[in-house]
Amino acid sequence: MALLTLPASGPGQVLSFSVRSDLVVFSATAVDGKGRPVTDLLREDFRVYDEGRAQAVAHFHGGRSLPARVLLLVDASGSMGKERVASARQAAMQLLLALSPEDQVAVAGFDSRYWGIVAFTRDRQAVRRGLDSITPFGSTALHDALDKAARDLASHGEGRRAVVVLTDGIDTSSQKTADEVIARSRALDVPLYAVSVVSPLDDPGSRSFLGKKEAGEAAAAAETLARYATLSGGAAFRVSDLTGVALAAARIATELKHQYRLGWDPSQGPSRFRRVVVSTTRKGVTVRTRSGYVPPS
Repeated sequence: MALLTLPASGPGQVLSFSVRSDLVVFSATAVDGKGRPVTDLLREDFRVYDEGRAQAVAHFHGGRSLPARVLLLVDASGSMGKERVASARQAAMQLLLALSPEDQVAVAGFDSRYWGIVAFTRDRQAVRRGLDSITPFGSTALHDALDKAARDLASHGEGRRAVVVLTDGIDTSSQKTADEVIARSRALDVPLYAVSVVSPLDDPGSRSFLGKKEAGEAAAAAETLARYATLSGGAAFRVSDLTGVALAAARIATELKHQYRLGWDPSQGPSRFRRVVVSTTRKGVTVRTRSGYVPPS
């Protein structure tokens, strides 16, 4: 069951970013050299290049007054096991604590299927009950689930938003490849935050890290999730303990609170993928956003 088929959680929850339907709209996060969000940029501080051509930012919002919609996508496949599902649930709980009370959260699960668990709501207890209902079973169709989650969230209107996937990162049964899903998602403005739940032995940030170079499935999975995050304008984290979980949750929540929204008039041309670069004149600051878009035909 997709989130679209679940009942709405109440009227008028999230303010819309009011723009014309023909504008291109991008979410963007600005960070300093230490990865900390930069929250005070103005419209004139941004530079947008659409296929190398400078664009005037026609609409701008700093984001701080807009509530967010966050879709928690939880890996419920058998490879997670009870311990990793518990860690994923713990990461989700930490994120709930870090979000603002007015932010809405939905929960979806996936194994070989994708299904809605909790519709968008501000009711944190409802979200917690939904997370507690997840039991690991079945194979893992991660790429298919990411495709469906991004489309689910994009259908819920404009505004600050993100998919946060909690997973071990290894796909075993998707019908679509990572490249196919990334290509399809380029038309959407949905940042992805990937939180990989791993053993302390495999976490470079842990004191228990064995120092061994990853190989095979684990290395490929980590690389793929990082690519998803980078191309969508989000970020990827690897966590193995409560400290790592709390830091990742705080970082995601802070970035969402200060997610800029930029809109411009696209030039005429064929309906094909267009590369976009967004930067800022502020020294030492990097802007993260999706890698491009496909204009409507």
